[in-house]
Amino acid sequence: GLAFVAFYMGAFALGIEVGDKDEEILSYYGSSSHRTKEIVAFFFISAAALSLVILVAALRSLIVKSEERPWSLSALAWAGGVMAATLVLAGNAVSRAPAFASMDDNFTLDPDQARLLNDLGFMLFASATLAAILLVVAVSLATLRYGVLPRWVGWFGFPIALLLVLGIAFVGYLFFALWIVVVAVALLLRRQPSAPTAHT
Repeated sequence: GLAFVAFYMGAFALGIEVGDKDEEILSYYGSSSHRTKEIVAFFFISAAALSLVILVAALRSLIVKSEERPWSLSALAWAGGVMAATLVLAGNAVSRAPAFASMDDNFTLDPDQARLLNDLGFMLFASATLAAILLVVAVSLATLRYGVLPRWVGWFGFPIALLLVLGIAFVGYLFFALWIVVVAVALLLRRQPSAPTAHT
């Protein structure tokens, strides 16, 4: 979970700003240094998505240990997390496509193509936050019902789930990142029951 946030922060720290005007778009993608930044961001965000899958797998295993059949909450958490990670991977690939294609000398970029791909990528990212609502709600319910995490983490998840709708304005990703940090820290601090001491 912490790796997810770290990789995302690394991608944003690159300071990728394409611009709105045609000449700004063409100048941006015509720069080899800007294209390099885009490729680095591609790998950072891909690593973040894969880190999310690992976190979700751990949460699913944790819920399964406590949940009774038919394991609905663990299934919802897994489905929401995997969908979110898949949409992040897709949005990342689409958003980086103009930079990757511009590396080919035979390719001529149209500014409207770049706008379309960037907007499509953004919508896929926004869709990822909507899919993550399933993950957040399922983990919150499992926390309150089975105590897989501290109860305050469960209550904290419900307003976060509502705020994830703001993914269409990108701010939803900040709330998702905040929830992931909280859950990751709670997992790190979670104490496992000690094994009984053998008596002789």
